[in-house]
Amino acid sequence: MSKRNKLRYKSRGNQFPTLTLTGKVSLRDLEQEEVQEPAEITAEKDPNAKGDLKIFLSTDSLVYNSHVGNYEATGLEGYLKASVFDGKGWKPLSLEEFFPKREHYFGKRERPIDTYNFCLNILEAAKGTILARTYREHYRVNTPGDDEN
Repeated sequence: MSKRNKLRYKSRGNQFPTLTLTGKVSLRDLEQEEVQEPAEITAEKDPNAKGDLKIFLSTDSLVYNSHVGNYEATGLEGYLKASVFDGKGWKPLSLEEFFPKREHYFGKRERPIDTYNFCLNILEAAKGTILARTYREHYRVNTPGDDEN
């Protein structure tokens, strides 16, 4: 009897194109987005470029709060989330690599807009950072091993 060679899995690397951050960061306005219909937003009309960031709040109390887009309010606890524009739509971006000490989190005594203003400088300074697409169309900072074949 001869020993059969096992088929080994070989990674083909990340097959998706990378994005480069443009340094343009904006705050998502929920009221304005509810008015627009998806059919109205086209690539020609969209002022966003590949690599633009949009920041928004993530907190459980938004479900119970009537002031969803109020970034000036205190009493909310949560963190800032980001989406990156890939040319077709907004995809989630992991902020943990930009803020290793969790600077994008805010407490009940802090205003979310203050946290946004603090994080804005760091995200704008990340201009030129290359992002790689990962699991379920999420993006994260590209590492050297991502492009290997």
